[in-house]
Amino acid sequence: MEAEPHLFNFYSPEGVLRSLVGNVYLAIRHPFLFAKLFAAALRSKQAFVRLLRFPVDLATIRQSPLFDRDWYLKQHPELGHSRLTPEMHYLLDETSDGHWASPGFSGDAYLELNPEVRVSGINPLVHYEQYGRFIGCPATPAEATLDKEEFPSGTEEMDVQLGESSRHHLRTAIYATHSHDGRIAERDILYLRGLREVCDNIAVVASSPLFPEEPEKLRGIASAIICRIHGGYDFGSYRIGLEIARNRGWLAPQACRELIFANASCYAPVHPFSGMFSAMGKRKKADFWGLTFNTQRSGTPHLQSFFLVFRRPVIEAKALEAFFAERPEHATRNEAINLFEIQLTDYLRQRGFAPDAFVRPFLPRLHEFNPTTRPIDLIMRHKSPLVKVKALRGETSQPQERIVECVKRLNPELAAIMRVS
Repeated sequence: MEAEPHLFNFYSPEGVLRSLVGNVYLAIRHPFLFAKLFAAALRSKQAFVRLLRFPVDLATIRQSPLFDRDWYLKQHPELGHSRLTPEMHYLLDETSDGHWASPGFSGDAYLELNPEVRVSGINPLVHYEQYGRFIGCPATPAEATLDKEEFPSGTEEMDVQLGESSRHHLRTAIYATHSHDGRIAERDILYLRGLREVCDNIAVVASSPLFPEEPEKLRGIASAIICRIHGGYDFGSYRIGLEIARNRGWLAPQACRELIFANASCYAPVHPFSGMFSAMGKRKKADFWGLTFNTQRSGTPHLQSFFLVFRRPVIEAKALEAFFAERPEHATRNEAINLFEIQLTDYLRQRGFAPDAFVRPFLPRLHEFNPTTRPIDLIMRHKSPLVKVKALRGETSQPQERIVECVKRLNPELAAIMRVS
């Protein structure tokens, strides 16, 4: 049975229609509340977005296991004489009572751990359920602590050259990965094989050591494998790969018209990468682009960092090198998101570079969720070549088995290695 969709899909007319129907229902059942929200919406864009999102955000809180209705009623006995439901009260409450949704979730603690959420104006629990849980935002202080990882005996750091290819596609890719067991995963091989069909050179940068025999698995696919324990997550690998690609001449004008940042958080290719690059090749105004936009800041979308493409203006200006120079080499998971992924789009935009996304929202600048949590929509409607690995861990509003079935129709070899957990 398909899970109840609770994410606001601005990427489709159906999602917007669902919101409008929800607001009509709200106006009928709670006319005074609707009138108050509507009056505020006329005064500011953020309030308008809040009204548009209200029905779906309300459904998110109702479905969240972190919202304890009975406990909340005991904390707010005044609701016994109110027409507001506990979920409505929690969503609308702007007092500084800690944003407690239950003994297990404090909104203030969540905002402290994820400070970029505060400026968005989104309710903390709504943000966590619609976005934060899918990218690893800690919901409690205990989740913010990461243990130091130990690697298998016999693995080692390395820099292995596997051979460059002829300059045909004029693209270079930096592929960030991590191995807990010292092996190159089969899904990495399939992803890289698909990526090689649109790239001349691929530098695979692992933030972990590998067994010495592992690089041979990528001969004829990758141009180089670099294994370094750097503590910078994907952007640490992107930083290292960028320096290597620049030093080896892979970014010279005659060798590269597009630089790709990609990471191992996805299965690919569901659809051939060539289709996406062909479509984006017709959008000449973009200086850099990605698969999807997202935002944690009201009206400030950023490109999600699991797949990014930078064109000649960005490469020639060495804007990425400047971006990395202003940021620490080591980062926690939260810092990797806050200081790198979220800030990169604005950093380049402020320097005059224009962004774009392969998947565009139905209502631009109003999307405030993670579109990859609706993978079936992305791969079937938008022809996305990528589907997030987390989609098969139950961290989406769509069932894992349906996702695999859709992929099987398009790429049976890839579907055969997808693991539902």
